[in-house]
Amino acid sequence: MIPKLRSCTGFSRELQPPGGRQAEVLASPVMEWISLASTALGAAIGVGSTLLADRARWRRDRAGQDLDVRRQMYADYTAALSRIRTALNECAQEDIPATERPRRVREVFLTPGAYEIRHQLAIVAPPEIVEAARSAFVVLRDTRDLLVAGASLDDAAYVEMEERFDAAVAELRTVMRLDLGAAKSITAR
Repeated sequence: MIPKLRSCTGFSRELQPPGGRQAEVLASPVMEWISLASTALGAAIGVGSTLLADRARWRRDRAGQDLDVRRQMYADYTAALSRIRTALNECAQEDIPATERPRRVREVFLTPGAYEIRHQLAIVAPPEIVEAARSAFVVLRDTRDLLVAGASLDDAAYVEMEERFDAAVAELRTVMRLDLGAAKSITAR
């Protein structure tokens, strides 16, 4: 049936294609391919967007895990340095026989495991943290050597090492906090 249109005069007339014949819409092979191609394209877009979303989620989760690993390693390393410092201070206060002193000082220096953690930091931490970690460790190593040589808690050289260690650890904590994304207000404390 041919649709009828009403004109503004109120009369209706039938619409016909040019030539006066009624046109039939036939399904052509091109129409079938367009339908199939659009379905395939829609599926590809859907799968692609899902894969991109999964990849973004994976990266975000991985970055969070990496941050957690570094946070734990930083805490372990600074705790190990603190244990070494405490042990060295105890050795400086104790009356250890001169023959036993080198062995005892080296023993308390190695026990907390700072060497091992420092090597792990070298793998996962940024270069500025590795350098700051090394600097703090070197000060403790120099303190160890000073104590092995016979220094005591009251020696000026020992007091200077303590001050150098405080400064090195403060710098280490600052770069660690910045790497972890801590606010600058925390680093000023």
